[in-house]
Amino acid sequence: MPDLLRVLVVGGDPRLAEEARQCVSQSQPPVAVQWLKDGGVALARLGGGDIDALVVDPASMGAGSGESRDLLEKLRAAGKRTETIVVTESRDWTSDLRRIVAASLSRPRPSDVRSGSHRGRKPKLIGFLGAKGGVGTSTVAVNAAFVLAEKHVVVLAEMGAGNDTLKLRVRTTARSAWPPGGALTCLWSVKEAPGLRVALAQDIAAPEKVAAELEAMGEEAGYVLLDLGSTVTELVKCALPRLDALVLVVDMELLSIACAKRVLSAVQQPEICPLGTIGIVVVNRSSLACPLSVDEVQRLIGTPVLGTVPPAGDLCSSALKVLRPVVHFDPESLAARSLVQVASSCAEMV
Repeated sequence: MPDLLRVLVVGGDPRLAEEARQCVSQSQPPVAVQWLKDGGVALARLGGGDIDALVVDPASMGAGSGESRDLLEKLRAAGKRTETIVVTESRDWTSDLRRIVAASLSRPRPSDVRSGSHRGRKPKLIGFLGAKGGVGTSTVAVNAAFVLAEKHVVVLAEMGAGNDTLKLRVRTTARSAWPPGGALTCLWSVKEAPGLRVALAQDIAAPEKVAAELEAMGEEAGYVLLDLGSTVTELVKCALPRLDALVLVVDMELLSIACAKRVLSAVQQPEICPLGTIGIVVVNRSSLACPLSVDEVQRLIGTPVLGTVPPAGDLCSSALKVLRPVVHFDPESLAARSLVQVASSCAEMV
């Protein structure tokens, strides 16, 4: 029997999700209901394959009849094994939902059958999002990936920019068809980190497919780290609902704090809110005395601080010139030790 059932509600009216929650509120095990109003994000969410029931109300999404039919066909294709309820086609959709939930309880999932093996296990998805540009988001993501890759198989994917900046930060070697037959076959191996693979921006697929493609690597990877950049693009919106943890990177000045609050307000909207927890990493990029303390940053943003990185401009520049992460370039430095602690805290979030 599964520990948790998942229902995805797609429509323009959030009250539909509340009806679904009330409908299954007495179910055991509990049922998680997520509401999405964006069709592209819903397609990505379905691609993960862990949705037990899909409730769709195309009429409430403001689209024409042709667009509604097209969206419904795409949703059904994305969730071929998911029971689908179309609100306008059902006499009593809440009764249909109760029936589907009851039937799901009696069916073992593939993950239940193979729980003792690595196959079928989903990777832990951690996203790194900058409060604004230039706060060190990619630096934190790259170093966290190298730290975790010492003990796990890790994929680091660049989703926040189209410039392949990861290529300028790590020494990649040849492309590898890894995992064989997987959705993302253009992964790059990384010198000095056998457990790490990198997916560059140019190799990332269309937004509506990217989340499912990243999760398709679950049979091989323990962690998938996403460098989301500093803008909540359509590509980032597709990834956010799949995250087990979101790390918001800020620096210690008031503009960054204000931007962080605006970013949090945007990503906590119901249709794109991450499934997992949210934490902050503070990067102090100035060698001068900072007017803010870590406690003040945490209080002003209202989100726990996972760790801080001290000023290390010269060290980061030197490491970047030889395409090595700080944790490998100078592992005994205070900045490297801080980045190792940050990576550990990110892993503990999931």
